[in-house]
Amino acid sequence: MIGKVHAIAKGGCGIIHESEKTIFIPGVIAGETVEYAASNRRQSVWRGKLLRVIEASPRRVEPPCPHYHECGGCNLQHMSYEEQLRSKSEILLGNLKKIAGLVFPGPLDILSSRPWRYRSKSEFQVRDGAGGFFKKESRQVIPIRQCLLVPEAVETHFLTQRQAFSKYANAQLRVISNGRDLAARLASPGESNTWFSCERSVRFEVGAYAYQISPDNFIQANLFQLLPMLNLIEKTLDGMNADTAADLFCGCGFFTLPLAGRCQSVLALENDSQNLAALRANLELNRAGNVRILQADVFQAELPPAGLYVADPPRGGLSTRIIAAMAASGAETIIYFSCDSATWARDLRLFSAHGFKLQELRLLDNFPQTDHFEIFSILKKK
Repeated sequence: MIGKVHAIAKGGCGIIHESEKTIFIPGVIAGETVEYAASNRRQSVWRGKLLRVIEASPRRVEPPCPHYHECGGCNLQHMSYEEQLRSKSEILLGNLKKIAGLVFPGPLDILSSRPWRYRSKSEFQVRDGAGGFFKKESRQVIPIRQCLLVPEAVETHFLTQRQAFSKYANAQLRVISNGRDLAARLASPGESNTWFSCERSVRFEVGAYAYQISPDNFIQANLFQLLPMLNLIEKTLDGMNADTAADLFCGCGFFTLPLAGRCQSVLALENDSQNLAALRANLELNRAGNVRILQADVFQAELPPAGLYVADPPRGGLSTRIIAAMAASGAETIIYFSCDSATWARDLRLFSAHGFKLQELRLLDNFPQTDHFEIFSILKKK
């Protein structure tokens, strides 16, 4: 079959409308004419396979990674970086309109990134002595020779350790890196953890703050977006008077520290014990004494009132209970980070029903070469 790609959807696939069918095809670019085969159907949605490109987009490029067509890590390397940003903008604004019922006025501000070697965290799969990543749409592990998303120090370290993997049938190697130094831990079911580095954690210096992070801690995935994200928080705080702030899903304290530097008191909520240990260490390292820590599941906890909330939830977004509690607290401002535009738009619709208005929106391209991105938004009480 031959068809024209209408747009790029969340997930990175192109959309083709054929008769009454909607077919999603990976590896294409909006505007291209392609030959494809419809491979399988799930409810009313069809999945297709690209056979050949008949009329290529001028924004199509040759993927530089030798593993691209097999590895499941990247799905947009066939697009120029400018086209990746354009496609992600359309996905974000499309979900804002379709799900939240809002039209964003004016051009969307995009914080782009260096497109390669940006990952602060990496997770390699080890199967039967071979290390790599999952194959596209599979749990099969393919061995890799290189990964252009990780720092060169990580790639070199991983490749030089291959012989050491030979005794492991099923394991994961988690690596954290600031671009120079790294810490790497291998976990295998039924066995104690094995460290593949001298260090157990890595120091990140971002603006005026320092963070000590281990492979099991959460930190934003893009090395080059750390400072821009911190600057967004500080710029927002410069324009408001918030005595109290609550950092929900605070992790190891990446946003907690700039909040503590600008607010009289901060409540940091986190449930993971390893993140909590790193949070306490980072507060001490930066001499932040005005932060109270609450170990709790944010989805179950009773939220105390605060003038400002910062939320960076998992991909599933917030819940109706949390949104109602934030709205009832008297907060004037909510800073909402999200890595999923659909759940973010769903939550934005709920915030709107509680009297909040979207004041600022930015797309943060924290994941070049993939369809993923981060959202920064400021919600203000009407």
